[in-house]
Amino acid sequence: MTDTATPTKPVSEITKISNDITWIKAHILVALLAIALIAGSIIGGVALFQSLIEKHDARVAAAQLAKEGVDTATQAALVAELAKEHSDDVARDATQTALITNLIAQMAAERAATAKQVTTDATLNAQAAAARLLEQTHADASELTVNGDAVTMTLPMTRTVVADMDLYAQAQSDVTNLTGQLAAQTVLTTDANTELATANKVIAADKDELVQAVKADDAACNVRVDAEAAKGRKRTFWGTIGGVIAGLFLGGKI
Repeated sequence: MTDTATPTKPVSEITKISNDITWIKAHILVALLAIALIAGSIIGGVALFQSLIEKHDARVAAAQLAKEGVDTATQAALVAELAKEHSDDVARDATQTALITNLIAQMAAERAATAKQVTTDATLNAQAAAARLLEQTHADASELTVNGDAVTMTLPMTRTVVADMDLYAQAQSDVTNLTGQLAAQTVLTTDANTELATANKVIAADKDELVQAVKADDAACNVRVDAEAAKGRKRTFWGTIGGVIAGLFLGGKI
């Protein structure tokens, strides 16, 4: 039997070169596609990460500003009210202090005059003593009779003197009671000042606590941002791996 198979035509060098160029172009295209996928994954992951951070920061900032706005307004109102009360108290206290000073001076002058009058009364004779008693009781001269060293009063005059002595005893009791009230009020005022000083310390401590709370909120926010950043890095990493795998897969297919 005669072999009728067609002999294989030898491949020319030009054809080999052409095939090689075609293979290189295909692999270059695959490489470019893989690079594009990797770059897209990276850019997309970064963009997504930045978007998440911006949205999160916007929400936190809005909530924090709203909270601080309320706190600031309340604090400003309280500070203004305290300043007004302090101003009113200063003016009122100045007036009361001046009144107390005048009353003390008046009391001292009256005590000096009374002491002088008592010294003078000790030297009065019967006639002068009767005249002094008529002046003090605003009685009529006919209600007193002077006989030597004896001074005789009518019944109405005697009743007036007795009533005045009762009023004198009551005045002494009032002075004693008022002195006790003043001592008690002094204790109450001292206690109020002590509580006020403690309250001011509490306010200062609350202010420090608020500052620390804000710092803690910021720290917690930073922790959440760091967590989101870690998630973003993971997305970027897996996106890159996916791009490389896709590039290798497509390159193998070609």
